[in-house]
Amino acid sequence: MASSPALAVAQTVTDPAAVSANAEQEVIIKEDLFSVAPMLETELSADNAVPVELQFTSTPNTTEAVDVTGVSAEGFTRKVMVGGDEIAQVVVTRLKKDTNYVDLAADRFTSQFGVDSDRLTPTTAISVNGDEAEFVRAIAQLTDQEPAEEEEQEAEADKTVEDDTSVDEDGKSGGENPIAGGYETPDRLAMDEEEEREPNVSYRVTSEGCEHDVDLISGVVRQQSLSQTLEDGVVTATEACSPNGTVWPIQKSFEACEDIVDLDDMVAKPQFTSFYTDDKDARYEVSGCQVDDAEFYAINEDFEACAPDLNLDGETVTFLSQLTYRGRGGKNVTVAECAPSDKTFEMARDYNVCSDLVDLEKGAANAQYSLFYVDGKASRHTVSDCLPDEEMAFPIVEKENCTFDFDLVNGKAIVNTSLVYTTDRNVEVSVRECGPSETIEPIQMTADVSNCSLRHDFANGLSTEMAMWTYEYEGQLYQATPCITTENTYTHSRVFERSGIDVCPPIVDLANGQAARQYRTEITRDGVHEVVAACQPDENNMMSVQSTEFGCEDPSSFDHDLIAGVSYGRERFYYDAPGQGRVYVTSCQESDRVYTHSVEPAGWKYNDPGLRAQRLVDVSINVNGKGYVVASSYLQPGTSEVAYSHLEDRDEPNFDQRYYEGCIELVPTSRAHVYTRPDGTTYAHIVGEGDLFNNGDKCERTVEERVRSGVKINLAVKGYVARVRDGSGNIHSVRNGCNTGGKTLEGNPPYQVLSQNGPQSGCRNPSNKVSIYSAHDERTKTVTPAGEVTYSNWKLVRWSS
Repeated sequence: MASSPALAVAQTVTDPAAVSANAEQEVIIKEDLFSVAPMLETELSADNAVPVELQFTSTPNTTEAVDVTGVSAEGFTRKVMVGGDEIAQVVVTRLKKDTNYVDLAADRFTSQFGVDSDRLTPTTAISVNGDEAEFVRAIAQLTDQEPAEEEEQEAEADKTVEDDTSVDEDGKSGGENPIAGGYETPDRLAMDEEEEREPNVSYRVTSEGCEHDVDLISGVVRQQSLSQTLEDGVVTATEACSPNGTVWPIQKSFEACEDIVDLDDMVAKPQFTSFYTDDKDARYEVSGCQVDDAEFYAINEDFEACAPDLNLDGETVTFLSQLTYRGRGGKNVTVAECAPSDKTFEMARDYNVCSDLVDLEKGAANAQYSLFYVDGKASRHTVSDCLPDEEMAFPIVEKENCTFDFDLVNGKAIVNTSLVYTTDRNVEVSVRECGPSETIEPIQMTADVSNCSLRHDFANGLSTEMAMWTYEYEGQLYQATPCITTENTYTHSRVFERSGIDVCPPIVDLANGQAARQYRTEITRDGVHEVVAACQPDENNMMSVQSTEFGCEDPSSFDHDLIAGVSYGRERFYYDAPGQGRVYVTSCQESDRVYTHSVEPAGWKYNDPGLRAQRLVDVSINVNGKGYVVASSYLQPGTSEVAYSHLEDRDEPNFDQRYYEGCIELVPTSRAHVYTRPDGTTYAHIVGEGDLFNNGDKCERTVEERVRSGVKINLAVKGYVARVRDGSGNIHSVRNGCNTGGKTLEGNPPYQVLSQNGPQSGCRNPSNKVSIYSAHDERTKTVTPAGEVTYSNWKLVRWSS
């Protein structure tokens, strides 16, 4: 691995003329000169440059083709933040092939690209911008270096031997090599003058003697180095210091500086020193302590760090506080120690957290309380243990809330009580558990057998009487004990029948064709028979069980096996009980009787999608000379299919898709292929849309009438005067003297007769006939299928008076 340029290692260049020419040539940086990738996964650091070994991933982008077979590269990488984005920077400083290498100018071969992780992997493609001329010369130098080095080594060996075999004045061999000193050279011709030789020229790049370039604005420090030319090991030329591509970030350190405290503004401002660290982890200070104006810490009045001052006698609390702030890294810094503040709180008493103080000798209980206060954050703080309140004393009394104890030997019920008291909140508190009462005498008990059953011992054929102890207290009867045995016993007896009738049904064993009689166990108490055990079988009284089809002849209850083509009959079992006759012990169930199925054709099963049909049959059996249908329209397994035959093509209306255009109903149709099934019925197979079907006028029409009253008035007045008012309120006076005739008013209805005066004297046959006419109009109401309603204009059809 090659060293960093900061390590100032001497570097040999075998072609000085090329270096000299390169120094005088203008540097042109070519974008995407070559592409490389890390050989190993390499961590990225924002603090230090990390060495990285690189391999070529493609042919370099050079004007003159170069061969990079077996050539690798070395350099350094680091990560920086630019505008909130992470950028990886790679500097290529050396090309290497086998053990040979050529160093490159660090500032001429660089790459930077965005990253989203903290490492470079062998799959990371890195495109390097660089000086094409220097890159091509370096590749050529690596390619030609191996034979050149061998020739140089041979020439160096010859030169070494020649230099180390000089002869001193005594004719002895000189130099520091003991082997060469003992070597005697053969006689040779003396040279008139020593041959002149070329000096041994070498070059090296070093950072020694160069100061680091501190850039406070960019926040970085750039390492600088210089190039030197040596002849026979002596420095003959030195270039000026310049950045070599190694950059270290300037960092802040707050550890050595104290914060500046401003109590007037209640803030503290941190101070920091600036420094950077080079590749050898050597630290260099850039500046002394200075205020960080971008950050400050608020000074707070901390009450929690100080214990409050408690005045239990006056029941008050005074808060103490200290001044603190939370500095860098969350460190808590104290500015001023605890001192009294203006926060004072009144204490309160809490009786709920303390139990009462009970004194059985005095027969009283005192309430107790604890002192507490609530701070400005509504947090509660307890400041004292429980203290008795002498003003709150409660008397202790006896309470009957306990169960009784019972003395069965003496037949006594003993009353137990507890000791309690009642608080000021009407809460009852117990201070002693249950015990015999000191004020209530024991109660006499009685034994009652009416509510107890017998205890039965079937092994010994004996039942024992049981009794319950009870007592009466405050007018109420109580049970003291459950039922317990007495000295009275009763002998068991078996009963099979009573008055000739079995008291229990027999047990039927169909597998063995038998039925067993049963009995029950009874006792006689006070002359009354009592059953003490349920029915049990008696194996000494067995009866034969038989089968019959009587009552099971209904074919609908048979088991029908359509696959096998048979049906199975049914039967039930019975026994003959003495004095009872036939008793059935089972319901109808499958028997061994077999009925063979008869088959008759009965229609078809349609498969319209497949245009096929299968013959269906009716399956029946003959039971006692009568036929019974087992299955109707049954499809037998394996029935063959019969194909449909094509009949015609026609359009089928889709009335569910009907729509209307005004009053006309239009029905879309579906074009169908019509087939005839084997039974003569037809099937329509829809294949697409048919022609639109006009289903006619579907509007509903009705005739509406209206009457316009008093729209016209005719006055035939002879010898009379009539006053008429029209619809606008105008008054019309109609008169005709003694002449015949009249007057008709219309156009401004309604008309109303106000008065009629007459007859006029001297008129023969006066007349006063007034006719008011009403107009009768009609119109047509039309309702479309969509519910829209339209009307025609009103039309006068007749008059009425």
